[in-house]
Amino acid sequence: MIKKGIVAIALLLTTLQTSAQKSFEKNTNVIAFGADLGLYSFRSKIATDPQSSSQGVLNKTLSLQYEKGVLNWLGIGAKVGISDYFTSSDSVTHTKPSVKAIDASLLLNAHFIKAKYVDMLGGFNIGYSHINWEARDQDVSNATGGGLMYDIHIQPRFYFGKHAGMFINLAYIHYTYPSMDFQNTSTHLTGILDLRGGGVNFGLGLQAKF
Repeated sequence: MIKKGIVAIALLLTTLQTSAQKSFEKNTNVIAFGADLGLYSFRSKIATDPQSSSQGVLNKTLSLQYEKGVLNWLGIGAKVGISDYFTSSDSVTHTKPSVKAIDASLLLNAHFIKAKYVDMLGGFNIGYSHINWEARDQDVSNATGGGLMYDIHIQPRFYFGKHAGMFINLAYIHYTYPSMDFQNTSTHLTGILDLRGGGVNFGLGLQAKF
């Protein structure tokens, strides 16, 4: 009985391994388009002010990524994302800030569960982010700058056939903008703003492989 069980498990693992080559393997190419919502906490500090402040923010991101299989379980690629932060009108000026960012990163994914129509992966991205903040409030008129970004993600992919499918994205993402240039609305003086933080991203998307 034990011997038959071991044989059955071995046959099952062989079947899974065979089907795994159909979802992701070496030289597989995947192009994916995604839409995410992010909930972050940022800390901001002006260089000439010893005080800092923290604020929670919500954004939406559209992304496009490409991945190529370099091993049967490992993929590398690149990703570009465009983020738009949700803002509210200033209580004094009654103007609404505009905060947008663009990210460009390299990605590395490990595919650890691969069935015929399911591909489960985990990985990380690291790259550069540029943010533009048109505040238009009583203190800061605008700020712009760039810095390091990275994320750690888990992403199950589901295929409807051989080539097309959808995915779910769950990630922690972090941004560091150490030297943002800004201008004070009232004094028109320039300064340096340190902005850093991050949080959770959740999203859905579509992918195609070839």
